[in-house]
Amino acid sequence: MRSIVRIFLIAAFPLLVLLAWVRIMLLPTFVAWEYRRPGFPADPFGFTTEERIRWANISRQYLLSNAGEDFFAAYHLADGSPLYNEREVQHMVDVHVIVQKAMVIFTVLSILYLAGGAFFFRKDRELLRRTLVTAGIGTFGFLILILITVALAWDWAFVGFHRVFFSGETWLFPYSDTLIRLFPVVFWQDGFATAVIGMLLTCLLTGLAAFVLPRWIHRKRTAGK
Repeated sequence: MRSIVRIFLIAAFPLLVLLAWVRIMLLPTFVAWEYRRPGFPADPFGFTTEERIRWANISRQYLLSNAGEDFFAAYHLADGSPLYNEREVQHMVDVHVIVQKAMVIFTVLSILYLAGGAFFFRKDRELLRRTLVTAGIGTFGFLILILITVALAWDWAFVGFHRVFFSGETWLFPYSDTLIRLFPVVFWQDGFATAVIGMLLTCLLTGLAAFVLPRWIHRKRTAGK
């Protein structure tokens, strides 16, 4: 039983951290920070920063909601045209399905991970410590390899990702479409970099905390006797 739980905690850790950061990236904080950061390219077709933030947050809210594809029918640009055309709406629907499934997996995985951690906390805290150290450091090394690969071949990774999750060329849009105006390539590059750095820090802190904290507690208890 302990071996099974340990394998699960180590194997599930990368996916759990990934999904946690996907959820973090869907917070309004990242959207506002990204559009306002120095050097973020202006929209060549006229969106202001505040307009971008507004429309991006509406899109973000849709992805996290249970709304249907008619969600965007209520939103129009300043010239009266729909926020998204039919093709863009369909792409948002596809992304919505993926995000909803990812959040379900994240919730279930979090519950199972907490249950596994609680099991070890009661039965064998030293094994829990070693398991978290292994999970944190192992995932850290794996992420470094991914970061190097993507840094050397961003276009290949970006295209490959979309071909895995979307059919045909349904994810390709003209530069004049709202989706590209709101979410240019640099938005995804920054998002990827932020998520990976956050995941690396999460892994590093998990490993260090599991390695250092028990020893620190033991020293404090020993010194207090």
